[in-house]
Formats: sequence, C-alpha cells, structure tokens
Amino acid sequence: MSKPNILVICSDQHHTRMSGYRDFPVQTPHLDALAERGTHFTRAYCNSPVCVPSRMSFITGKYVHQIDSWHIGVPLDPEEMTWSRRLHNAGIESTLLGKLDMCGEYQDAGFTHHKILRRRRAFPQIPLKEPFAARLKGYVRPDKRKWVENACTRPPELMSDGSGGENSVLIGNYDHDRIVTNWALDYLREKGKNKSTQPWALYVGHLFPHWPFSVPEAYYNLYNPATVDLPIDASFPNENLHPALRHFQSALGIDGLSEENVRKVIATYYGMISCMDAMVGEILTELQTQGFADNTVIIYTSDHGESLGEHGLFYKQCAYEGSVGIPLIVSGPDLPQGQQIDHPVSLVDMYPTLMDIAGLDTEPDHPGHSWLPTIHGDHKPDYAFSEYHGNFLRHAWYMLVREQYKYIYYDNERPSLFNIQEDPQECNDLATDPEYQSVLTDFETQLHTICDPETTAHRAKHDLGLIGPNGEDYTQTLHVDDLG
Repeated sequence: MSKPNILVICSDQHHTRMSGYRDFPVQTPHLDALAERGTHFTRAYCNSPVCVPSRMSFITGKYVHQIDSWHIGVPLDPEEMTWSRRLHNAGIESTLLGKLDMCGEYQDAGFTHHKILRRRRAFPQIPLKEPFAARLKGYVRPDKRKWVENACTRPPELMSDGSGGENSVLIGNYDHDRIVTNWALDYLREKGKNKSTQPWALYVGHLFPHWPFSVPEAYYNLYNPATVDLPIDASFPNENLHPALRHFQSALGIDGLSEENVRKVIATYYGMISCMDAMVGEILTELQTQGFADNTVIIYTSDHGESLGEHGLFYKQCAYEGSVGIPLIVSGPDLPQGQQIDHPVSLVDMYPTLMDIAGLDTEPDHPGHSWLPTIHGDHKPDYAFSEYHGNFLRHAWYMLVREQYKYIYYDNERPSLFNIQEDPQECNDLATDPEYQSVLTDFETQLHTICDPETTAHRAKHDLGLIGPNGEDYTQTLHVDDLG
C-alpha cells in the first residue's frame, strides 16, 4: 500500500468539550462517527490561544517563542520551514483551502496550492513604534460586548462572497465556510476523477464556530436558550478571578451581561458547532464516495477554544480549559478505533505527526512528538505547554499540564495551580495553599527548561512597542488614556 493521504480539517474556536462524542449536549453526528472510527484526545491543547500564533506554531512545529509569533499581526518569517513545504519538497502535493491566517505578504505557507478568502494584515513594522494599546491598563475593546449581545440567526436573504463576514453581526462566517467546503468537495471529486494514486495532503480551514455569533435558523432552532445549561462561575463581573483575568474580563467590556444575553449566545454557538459538523460530514462523505476513506489519515482539530461565559469570560486568550483546550480526533488506516486518550498533547505535535505519516524525519529543533506512538500506547512526553503574549492581558502567561495538575505562570503576577482531575472546572486555585509550594517549584523549574519566562516576556513586549527607551515596561507604567 502506498503512503496514506492526509486530510486536516481545522475549525476555529471550538470548545474542547462541546461535541457529542465528549458526552456534551451538542449535536455533532459526523464528528461523533469520526471519533468512533479513530482516537479522540480529552487533554489536547493549543500552544497559544489566539488565531495566528496558534496556527503559526502548528504549521512550523515550533513554540510561539521560538518563532516570535506574539500576536495576530506578527507575520511568520518565510524562511521558517512548514510541514506543508516539507511534504511538497518530498513530492507529496499539499493544498490549503480556507483559513490558515498567514498575515502579511507571506500567504502560501509552503503549500503546493492554496486558495483563501480572507487575508489578515500584518503590523506595519516589528518592533512597533507605538505601544500596543490592547495590553495597557484601562484598555476596553467595545466590540467584544457587541458580538455577545447581538447573537442572532442569519437572515437567509443575505449573501456574501465569504471574504468579510467577520465584520458583520448578521452574516457571520457561514458563507465563508460554505464556499470552502465546496472547494474541498471539488478537490476530492477532481482527485477521484483523475483516479489519483499518488499521496496528497489537504488542509481545510473553517471559520465556524468563531464569532460573530450568527448561524442559519435551522441550526439555531436545534437549541432552546431557555434550557441550555449556564456556564460554571458565570459572573459579570467575577471578583473571584485571578487579578490578571479580572483585568482581562474588564478589557472585554462584558461586566453587567444579562442571563438572557448569555443564554442566547450559547444557543447560537451550539448551532454554529452543529452547522460546522454538517459541513465536515459532507467532506467525509465525499472522501468515502471517491474511494479515499480507507487510505487517508484524517485529523480534526481547532486552533483554540471559546470560553463561552465560563468563569465570566468569553473568547479565548486565557489558560482555562475552555480557551486553551482543543478538540482532537485522529482516524486512519491501521489506527485504533473508538479509543479515548487522556494523556496531554498539543498542536505543536502536528508537524512531527504529519512527518511520521509521510515517512519523513522531523528536525531536531522541533519540540513536538508524533501522536501516532501515543495512539499506539507509547505516551510521551508527559506534559503539554502553552503561552500567551497578545491582547487583553497586560502580562504574558505560560501553562504546563502534567499528570493531574495545570500550572500557570503569570509574568509579574502570582501563579495559579489547579488539580484538573479532581477540579475539572478549575474553581479551586491551589497556588496560595502552602501544601502545594513544592508542586509550584517543580513546575517552575520545568518551565525554565522550555524557556526563560521573564526574558521571553520582555522580548515579546519589546516587539509590541511596550518597552520604553530607558527600559521601562509600559504595561506597568502606562494607562491607555496616556496615549492621547
């Protein structure tokens, strides 16, 4: 048998637990069937919970601090190797359809072919000449509240070309994903028509269930806002949050949200997941129709999660499970079926996994490990790592998940520690309990084997214009009003 084909489907902002195969009350029959035919992971994480850094990390197989991908406007150095270019160079045609979020001039990411509908602008220069305001004291972004308050059904008479729905409360991202799904169906039909026997790799980038919270009525009607469960610890404001996260909540401008708002956005988001699942189902059905299903490794994942009101937060950016956790399913020939793995993994592992599938070696400076040995029972490494240097939080954070614990190191703030086995909803922060000081010390020691957190945070702040000419840290000294 020839090397298998590779199909990667990446949604955007899909909460790690919100699928039927995770016993959650959201209708995802096609993801459920895929999980039954393969392996799903319950402790999978992105390496930075915001679109561009997460994707730049998994396309290069390197951590954010290795490639300086601090936030959504920082472009990737075209000299960085990507798994798509490695496959192309090895003679395996690689194709990108839809969202990958390469910002700036560099758009193809090394794929043999690429088609996109949206192009994200890059910052005008790095380092920035003006301070990145979204990390200063007092910053509030007003549109974040608007997206939550205006959750809605998508008017069927409105149509778009899929290139700008993110700027419209009404249209949302449905048209983008409908077009990208059609591209994927055409791709598979063309491969089937040509009776392709050479291995190929296809990446499909959907935008659902990313905000705006808008979905066709048929999917919205699947869920009753009055009966959805309210999120854990959903207080607006939530004074029990870690100080760094209370600042984050304030920056989102969501204090005072009503229960009605929260219920409606939850129902809409659930509908978006079900709608996305239906499109994934179309792609998987066509894969079967064209005769590729038995020789294709299928990976379903998302770039990060969505807090959806948990702990009084929305969107991503934080280290709670709903934000930094991701769904992950791997299915394919000679892989176990119906298997659940609770061992921690992360998206940086995608690069070595795809190299493993293609029979290629991974370069030694890549920190990830192929998922295939883990799927077959060889569980290493024993931890997952994530970091964040972007908007809404004044200071960087770093996360390590190992065994029953999740550890978060906050630059210039106290750490957090959760026993996510006993406390999966992360309501009991153990970091201030003297009994756990040795655990904190052990985690901090391990963090320093991955990166120097203070030096890395300073480098990111420098690139984002947050370090002054005399070395002053503007996240400590400036209020957003000081910018005039």
